[in-house]
Amino acid sequence: MINRLRACRSDELREGAYLKLEVIFSGEPASLILVRFQERCFAYLNRCVHMARPLDGEEDAILDHTGKYLRCSMHGIVFDPVTGESMSTLCRGERLTAVKVSENDGAIWIKDRRIGERPV
Repeated sequence: MINRLRACRSDELREGAYLKLEVIFSGEPASLILVRFQERCFAYLNRCVHMARPLDGEEDAILDHTGKYLRCSMHGIVFDPVTGESMSTLCRGERLTAVKVSENDGAIWIKDRRIGERPV
């Protein structure tokens, strides 16, 4: 595994936007989402807790219409963007799988031991 993986330049991820990355997570290919919310960056596996489907699988969007919650486009389940916790009755208390991320040196970095090199 690697110590850190450069995701993008800081200015490439604006407030309320998200970026999808294909990586190796715990030895398997996986999709991550990075989102900037309240001027901070958060990263999660791009997988709904209700069913293992991508959060952006039905639409090219990750935040709900209010811009306050991450939203599964297939199921409509909403999640707190800071904690990844489900705010919907269905799956209440369950959490998206968080991935450690940091922002420094003008870039956003994935800093999680479970992440390997990007797949070829």
